[in-house]
Amino acid sequence: MYRGVIYRLYPRSQRKHDMLSRLAGAYRFVWNEAIAHNQQQLEIARLLAQFPATADAVPAPSTTFFSMGKWFTSLRSGKTRSSRGGQETWLQELPFAIVRYSLKRQSGAWKKAFKGGGFPKYKSRLGNDSFTIPEKFRLSRKGGDPYLDRTGCKPVQVTVKRFLGKWYAVVTYAVPDVREDNGRSIGMDMDVGQVATREGAIYFMPDTSRLEARKRRYQRMMARRQKGSSRRARARHSCAKTQRGIAAVRADWQHRVSRGVTDIAGTVVVEALNVRGMTASARGTRDQPGKNVSAKAGLNREVLQTGWTSFRMQLEYKASRVVSVDPAYTSRTCHACGSVDKGNRKMRSEFECVHCGHQGNADVNAALSILASGIGASGRGEALGLSTSTIRQNVSDRLAA
Repeated sequence: MYRGVIYRLYPRSQRKHDMLSRLAGAYRFVWNEAIAHNQQQLEIARLLAQFPATADAVPAPSTTFFSMGKWFTSLRSGKTRSSRGGQETWLQELPFAIVRYSLKRQSGAWKKAFKGGGFPKYKSRLGNDSFTIPEKFRLSRKGGDPYLDRTGCKPVQVTVKRFLGKWYAVVTYAVPDVREDNGRSIGMDMDVGQVATREGAIYFMPDTSRLEARKRRYQRMMARRQKGSSRRARARHSCAKTQRGIAAVRADWQHRVSRGVTDIAGTVVVEALNVRGMTASARGTRDQPGKNVSAKAGLNREVLQTGWTSFRMQLEYKASRVVSVDPAYTSRTCHACGSVDKGNRKMRSEFECVHCGHQGNADVNAALSILASGIGASGRGEALGLSTSTIRQNVSDRLAA
C-alpha cells in the first residue's frame, strides 16, 4: 500500500525559492509544449489519411513516454524548436529527470484519451504549479534531522506543489498493509450532506454556509473587476483561500466518519453511485430545453460538496473490504420484509412499509437494505440481528464519545 503525507516547505533563501519556481514553470512549459506537439502530429496524420496514396504510409504519432522523451531531449538541446519558434536551451539549466517526468503523466493522459476519455488540457500559469521528483531524494530540516525517518517506511516519490504562494511536498510512502477484517459488516447510505449506517447513526456534514457565502461574495468581486488587474488578483486569492477552508472542513469530516466506521466493521457495503451522471446539467438543448434547471444546479452543488467519491476512496484504504451494490430501489425496500414499493417512502426522512407496517428512519432503513444486498443475506430484520434505532448527532460528538 501507499500512503501520502503532506509537509510544508520553507525555502531558506531566495535562490532556493527561485529554483522551485523555475522547476514548476518548466514542468508546466514542457507539458503545454508536448500537448501542442502531439496535437499538431495528430492533425497532420489525420489530413494525410484522407489521401489514398498516403493512407497506409503515414504511421500514427506515438504518445508513449519513450517517444515523448526523445522529443524532449531534442527540444532541450535546441535541435527542435518550440511552438513559438524559439530554441529552449534554458531547459539545460534545470534537472533533466524532474522536468521530463511531466511527460510520464501526460503519456498516461493520452492513453486514457484514446480509450474514450478527455484529451489532456493545457496548464495555466494562474493555476497551482507542481512538479514530481522521481529519483532518490532527501528532505532535511535545519540541523540535519531528516523529515522522512519518523514514519519508518520507504519514500518512493515526492510531489512539490505551490498553493496560494506556499510550497508543500506530498511524500508517498510504501507502507505495509495492516488492515484486518474483524468479521463484522456495516451498510452505509450516502445522502446529500450526511451518511447513515445500519447501526442507526446519522453523521451530518458540518455547516459551511458562512464559508460558502463568503466565497460567493469574492466571486462577485472577481466578476466586477477587470481581468489582469491586481484588485481582481487579490479577490481571486481570497476566493481560493476560502475554497480551501471549505475543502479542509469536508476532508476532516470524511476522515473522522470513515475512521469511525472502519473501526466498527472490517467490511463496508456502499452503493455504486454514478456521481457524474447524477450531477449532469439539466439545461438540455436549444430544441429541447430542460426544466427546473436552477433547482437541479443547486442539488448538483450539494452532491459535489458532500464528496461521495473522495469519501469512498478513504473507505477503500481504511477498511479491509468495500462492497458495492446496485443503488436501485434501496430507498424503497423494506429491510424487515423485503418488499419494494414507492409508497413505503412518503416523506424524505420517514419510512413506513405499506405491507408489514415497519416504521423507522428512511436513511437507516436504506443502509440496512444495502447491507442485506451486499452480504447476500437470505433473512431480514431480526434474523440478521439488526435494529432501526435512529441516533441523530454531529459526527464530532459521536466519535468523541
